[in-house]
Amino acid sequence: MKIELNNQQYKKLIQALYLGDLVLHSMKESEEDQDEDFINTEQYLLSFAKEAGMAEYVDYDEELQLYFPSILMEQEFDLSMRIYEQEILPDQLAATLARNELEEKLEKNELDQNEAVHLLLELEEEYLDQITQKGLKNVYLK
Repeated sequence: MKIELNNQQYKKLIQALYLGDLVLHSMKESEEDQDEDFINTEQYLLSFAKEAGMAEYVDYDEELQLYFPSILMEQEFDLSMRIYEQEILPDQLAATLARNELEEKLEKNELDQNEAVHLLLELEEEYLDQITQKGLKNVYLK
């Protein structure tokens, strides 16, 4: 397969790789958790940065013989990532709190699996409403 990209398309592609890598690997603690196919593909595509006129977005570490996103690439997405994280936090928190409450009820045999699906949706909505209306000031950790 051969794919031809202009410089702007290549830039968007390596930016997408950067964001994908953040999601896929940022919380992985061990090398076994790394997606080797993704990493190899990413390394291959980043190797064309200089040729595509995008050398300022990719650094090469001679010692490790690996390509990395440059500080410029990271800076361009820092604000976007912070906004994204702030926007999804209420939904993630509501979903986590709802799942925790639901698991407690399931462990105590207070409901069956069919009821669980409906209750999960209700709990998520209740928690999200509380977080949206009152903010995080009413969320306490035990």
